[in-house]
Amino acid sequence: MLNPTRQAPEELWPVVWGLATSQPWPPQSGDRVDDFFQYADREMLLPLLMMADGLPEPVATGKLRYQTLLTLYRRRYELVRAALPEFTRIAGADTFLFYKGFDFCHRLYARPELRPMSDVDVLVPRRAFNTILTRFARQGIEQKRGAHGASFSPDRHEASIMVGEVHFEIHRSFSQPVRANIDYDALWNRRERFTVEGVCGQRLSGPDALLCQAYELAKDEFSSSLIRYVDLCLLLRSERDSLAVCVERARAWRIERALFGALFLTERLFPSLRHPSLSRAMNDLLTVRQRAFLTDHVLPNPAREPSNHGSGRLLQVQRKFMLIDALWQRLALAGYAAYQEMKGSWYEWRARHAGVKIPRRWRRRHNPTPR
Repeated sequence: MLNPTRQAPEELWPVVWGLATSQPWPPQSGDRVDDFFQYADREMLLPLLMMADGLPEPVATGKLRYQTLLTLYRRRYELVRAALPEFTRIAGADTFLFYKGFDFCHRLYARPELRPMSDVDVLVPRRAFNTILTRFARQGIEQKRGAHGASFSPDRHEASIMVGEVHFEIHRSFSQPVRANIDYDALWNRRERFTVEGVCGQRLSGPDALLCQAYELAKDEFSSSLIRYVDLCLLLRSERDSLAVCVERARAWRIERALFGALFLTERLFPSLRHPSLSRAMNDLLTVRQRAFLTDHVLPNPAREPSNHGSGRLLQVQRKFMLIDALWQRLALAGYAAYQEMKGSWYEWRARHAGVKIPRRWRRRHNPTPR
């Protein structure tokens, strides 16, 4: 039996069933059960589904066809863990901290393979970013690039590398610096060490991890895979007493809209989270008018709208800008993005003109469900 604080919220599977089949829960037959499992796979939820108890009979029976995949998930995790010593040797043991997936799979879940990930995200001090990339280059591990443009800019806030078959994303910040006012020095001072399953490392403090997850969801216009809402749900269970601190930091970092949207949508998805402290936190963020605008005109309904920007590019861009706190920040982001695209294109042209071979960024599909 899994620790209740580490179990998926009870409302999750009806939401997944509705998105996968447009039919009411619970299922009365096994006709759409494969669609349900495949949708759970797409949303990175299949390992959690395989461990869930009390499912309706058609779903519980369908689990038998997918049981062997749990072994594959464990192997995927072990592949990542096996790459960590080499990454640490080159980067330096105290030069980075884990956040997002690799942190959450240990912090929040009963077993790390229950939280799949497509890459390993690490945060490094801004001043050490180029030095660390140089260390990897000296070992023959070159930075992977996107298709063109901004990914070639030397000012980019992240870089992709491959250590063996494992994709690492090295960040000097969570996003473009003009988008928020995050105090990275304070964040680094509050970091904590952990040791789980033989993995020793550094990670964000609990409140900072919650704020980071809210910010990441907002960066993705709240069109993220459902596993990321489960992450936030589990963080809220464990960090409920820290919500007042999170509100204070969100205000200082100018990410109030991000935090409000994340809290509102996660509570909407999982009503069992409702608690006076959560209501107080949402009421302390923004003004009544601003909150109403976000809930009525900006925020999606992840229980009805599929992830991965199924609503279209125009709505995606509108949401992106409306989820940034201040008008000047929106204008600054637009200008900064255009500048980075031009600068990156110039560096790309120079590299190609000089005949430099450019390794392409490569993403492996997050899990191994056969098609």
